[in-house]
Amino acid sequence: MDIVFDDWKEALQNLQDCVSKDLEEIRKQKAEVQQIKVDIFNRLAEGKYFRDDKRIVISAPEIIIGDVDKSGALWGDGGAVVVRGNNVSLQGVGQSGKVDTHASLISQIAADPGPDGVEEVVWPNSQIVSQARQIAIQSNDSTDFFSEPPTTGGAGVRIHADETIEISATRSVEKLDSIISDRLSALNSVKSDLTSEASKKMSQVNDVISDIQDIFDAEADLNGGLMDVRTNIVDLIDLQNQYEGMIPALYGAVQNCIDTLSRLAETNRRITALEAEQDRISNAKTDFTDKTTGSSLTVEAEQMFFSSVDGDGNIRTNDESAIRLRARHLVADTLNADGTLIDDSNISLASGAIALSTTNIEMTDDTTGSITSGGSVAIMTKDFSVAAVDYDISDGSPEEKDQAAESSITFRAENIVMASIDKEGNSTGTFSVNAADTKFSSADKDKNTTGTFGVQVNNMALSSYDKDKNATGQFTLVTELASVAAIDKDGKAKGQISLDAKDIYVKATDVDAAKLTDQNMAAGSSLTLLAEKMYVGRMDADNQAKELTLSSEETGIYGKTTAEMQQGEAKAVVQLTGGNVAVSGSKAEFYGDNTVNGKTTFKGEITAPKAAIDSLQAKSEFKSPNIKDGMPAAPAAGGGSLSAKLKEADAPKAKDVELPKDEEDNNDSES
Repeated sequence: MDIVFDDWKEALQNLQDCVSKDLEEIRKQKAEVQQIKVDIFNRLAEGKYFRDDKRIVISAPEIIIGDVDKSGALWGDGGAVVVRGNNVSLQGVGQSGKVDTHASLISQIAADPGPDGVEEVVWPNSQIVSQARQIAIQSNDSTDFFSEPPTTGGAGVRIHADETIEISATRSVEKLDSIISDRLSALNSVKSDLTSEASKKMSQVNDVISDIQDIFDAEADLNGGLMDVRTNIVDLIDLQNQYEGMIPALYGAVQNCIDTLSRLAETNRRITALEAEQDRISNAKTDFTDKTTGSSLTVEAEQMFFSSVDGDGNIRTNDESAIRLRARHLVADTLNADGTLIDDSNISLASGAIALSTTNIEMTDDTTGSITSGGSVAIMTKDFSVAAVDYDISDGSPEEKDQAAESSITFRAENIVMASIDKEGNSTGTFSVNAADTKFSSADKDKNTTGTFGVQVNNMALSSYDKDKNATGQFTLVTELASVAAIDKDGKAKGQISLDAKDIYVKATDVDAAKLTDQNMAAGSSLTLLAEKMYVGRMDADNQAKELTLSSEETGIYGKTTAEMQQGEAKAVVQLTGGNVAVSGSKAEFYGDNTVNGKTTFKGEITAPKAAIDSLQAKSEFKSPNIKDGMPAAPAAGGGSLSAKLKEADAPKAKDVELPKDEEDNNDSES
């Protein structure tokens, strides 16, 4: 028996020595110590053991396995049933075949428990497979009894929870590193306790074996021969009883020792595995943010519904109800596998309010922070429209009813660009603004104008027409400085500027700020009209002013070479040319006191009722009713006539301006 005990102690010591080795060596030593428990059980003569090297079949219409009485009820509320094997199959046969599993806690972990059930080894083929026409997974927040049975019937997978369902396909670094650190700390503490406990368990086994060895030694002393046996029979029987009483204690000590060493070996294996994973995570930290983790979640179905509803089918309207999607890239498309658009596909969003935001929110605490605009929103489409319109539904189709009351569309940004250009930057297409009240404003919060408003087009038309093409409304331009120029890229004047209205006012006056009505002449104001040729009051023979009035405190007309006024077809002419002043007409009259300075020549007859002449000289003849001197002279030349230098000319014809398509055409094209 000494040899057997020595073998047992050696096997236990070998198991204790290899608790830090690899799984293969640990399992080898575990197999060695299992024989110790078999030998002890053989000596216990307790329980029943059925063993067949080929097959054992238990057959009955009803089979109950457990710590139960003849009625099948548990003795007390304990008992354990362990089914251990490399291939365990549980089958419910037939169309009505059924497998029920009921327990307060049901755990399924695809990990290898090892031959003693202590291990938890994860192999590459770790998996849990469930297949059925219908799978129902239901969690209810019930107590004492589940009030709502799982919904069954039909085909498919149904997952329900009264509170939370979480589907997560994620990897972590910081969080997992923290979890591993915590588990390593706990496992190292367990390892320390188990190491100390293993030493105590080994001592207990040695103590029991020592006590049994003492019984064997005493039995040997009393069993020297047949006479000794007859003489010491009572003592020998007592020693045998002591030995049989020690066997359970031996089994308990050995079993406890083996269990402790097994748990210590598994703890060491887990520590080694976690430390290796921690090293891998530490090496992956630098690439974790920038490189893909490979995690993914795929949801595929012909129809998908995401609804914020309660169990009664009501749409939840409380503030917490929401459906949220969060990612760096969020893509929703209606594309074929080759990237082409699916015919007649669409994406619809309908809500009381829709917000598209590319803002960055930074909070310093729960109520304080900042929101910074950033990012961009790009819309690429062939036809883009934004409308605030009410509709009626007739025969299942919406028909426009009217513009939505008090509706508005607002664009606000530091720079706003609307362009219709080709890839080379050339302007194309059209830009239309059609509204009863159109305002373009660049003003600060105090209504002071700021910034600039630039329009650069080939043809621009501002019109205010009614449906019959009658001009209506008004166009008002209020600014400190206004410039209208028709020039080429070198600044040379070209083209034309035309103003056409029944009444045209060009003025420099102070006005009422609210009504823009005249108040008084603007102090220091001026008006300049300048051109190589100027036409005032006449466009052509059929279009000329009926009346032209020039009125001012001081009026000046300056002609560098010639200044001339004509009446009719040169019936009367006043001409200033070459430093000379000439007046011509069928009759010239001067009224008032007239003074002529300088030499004056009259080439026609002069009639005056009275003349006061300081000195009078007659070259050929002096004649009066009472006086006659000299010989008659030839009659003086007549008054003569003045040839006009300037002639009326027609103004250049205005060029035709091509107006854009009218509103009716635009509306037709939009619809």
